[in-house]
Amino acid sequence: MQPEPVTPELAYARALYDSATVESQQLYNGPQYYIYDSKSEEHQFFLSEEWKTGDVFYDGQLFSEVPLLYDIFKDQLAVRYTRGVGSVALQTEKIRSFTLAGHTFVRIIAGQPEAYGLRTGFYDVLYEGKTRLLSRRVKERLQHITDTKIVIQFPPRDVFYLLKDGQYRAVHSKASVLSLLEDQKKPLKKYSRQNKLSFRENREEAIKALATHYDQLTQP
Repeated sequence: MQPEPVTPELAYARALYDSATVESQQLYNGPQYYIYDSKSEEHQFFLSEEWKTGDVFYDGQLFSEVPLLYDIFKDQLAVRYTRGVGSVALQTEKIRSFTLAGHTFVRIIAGQPEAYGLRTGFYDVLYEGKTRLLSRRVKERLQHITDTKIVIQFPPRDVFYLLKDGQYRAVHSKASVLSLLEDQKKPLKKYSRQNKLSFRENREEAIKALATHYDQLTQP
């Protein structure tokens, strides 16, 4: 008996089913994620409380263009079903990296040789060079009462780390950056002055600019 021929329509339907099955088994296998404090003045997410399309390397597989939310307060990544209603909190230990709103986050595990000076968690890779620059995005949850109304806020506090001589060190000011990169302190101060780098107005970009210029000064 001859097998039934596979039409293009049937092949397409099977491909969709296989894709959905793989996603269900590998990506949507965590506990349900609930958006809490939805009526607060501020939100607990990275950049926006709206779902944004991104990529995530999860459980050994890359999933592209899926709706993501990064909960900074809990350091937790959530994904929304693409073919239904609801969302899932991904199992953190299975996440290798993810991209969201033009930012690339990697999961670093404390105790590993390449993580000296860091705690376990997600870090935003701001500059990938010899003096690699990372940011730990942090938000606190503050609650107070105003006119008998409970007000919840999530003030951000970003912590920056520079990799120098195999160790990550926290930097927060021009002085701390120049102290860490002291072998090029004078040319870096000149560069900062000429380019009017402002740590007060944009600390992130100022640190990134100094780290980038340091690598240029020290390249072989």
